[in-house]
Amino acid sequence: MFKRRILLIFLFCSLVFTGCLGSSEINEADDPVISQIPVSVEKIQLGSLTKEIPLGGLLKAREEVYLVAKNPIFEIKEVLAEVGDYVWQGTPLITFDSREFDLQLKQAELALKRNQELYELGAISKFQLEQAETALENLRIQKENCQLLSPINGVVAAVEAKEGQLAGNTPLMVLLDLASLELEIQVSESLINRLSKGQTLKVSVPAAGEKRFTGTVSQIPFQVDPRTKAYPVKVTLPNTQGLLKDGMYGEVQLVVEDRDEVIVIPQAAVVEYEQQEVVFVVENDLVRQCEVKLGLAHEGLVEVVEGLQVGDLLIVEGQYGVREGTVVTPLMRGETS
Repeated sequence: MFKRRILLIFLFCSLVFTGCLGSSEINEADDPVISQIPVSVEKIQLGSLTKEIPLGGLLKAREEVYLVAKNPIFEIKEVLAEVGDYVWQGTPLITFDSREFDLQLKQAELALKRNQELYELGAISKFQLEQAETALENLRIQKENCQLLSPINGVVAAVEAKEGQLAGNTPLMVLLDLASLELEIQVSESLINRLSKGQTLKVSVPAAGEKRFTGTVSQIPFQVDPRTKAYPVKVTLPNTQGLLKDGMYGEVQLVVEDRDEVIVIPQAAVVEYEQQEVVFVVENDLVRQCEVKLGLAHEGLVEVVEGLQVGDLLIVEGQYGVREGTVVTPLMRGETS
């Protein structure tokens, strides 16, 4: 009986010791551990912010020339240019059948020579001699009209002439001067006074690639277009590389507001909290909430008028998971933890 009582006491003490040990382990596991949240930050610096308004339109060749025959009954002999050809001023483009004029020209030359001899002999008057000279000159002009020459340096845009057909009164060929082009933009009355003749503007032409061209305001009307209720302003673009074509879409970026030497931050960094616009900065690995006053905003960026200072570490990613006093690990944007 005594041994049995000793055994029970021993078992009881063992259970108590085991329970105390388990309780100690649980308490150690429940101890709070402070973890630092990684956030992406940027150091505040002064910058510039520009607000632009796009104004688009179609490019048009500086000059468009329609070639028509001098005489509608001329028969087209040969077409010497095709669509897309670049031609120089004075280049023959179309010739007409001149056989009839060739014969008449020879006859007129002989007639003039004979009349000169008769005039020297006193057989005809000076008026009769001048008539022969005029007839020859007219035939020479007719002969010259038997070909169409390019009046400009330009590109052949259209060809309607066909060999063997009569010239008629309609255009046989269309030429474009693409040395420079004009972009016509429709400008509202609220913006028209921001433009002046000779002002340079940046122009993007998607079909010509990512390059931005420099255009010059060449014409500002004083009257609004009654159809569009806007002012059709013309902007001239040089085409030195030949990338621009008639009919391409172009877009002017008109600056309406400009800020220099101001604090500019990503607009996504701003959080609305209790009807206030706030941002979060990091000081000694602790989050500080800053109420800010914003200014100009454009294309994902915003000006901060009050609330931040140059050198502050602004949280730009992770700002929705923190609050005042949160312990964080700041990582410069682009770094990984």
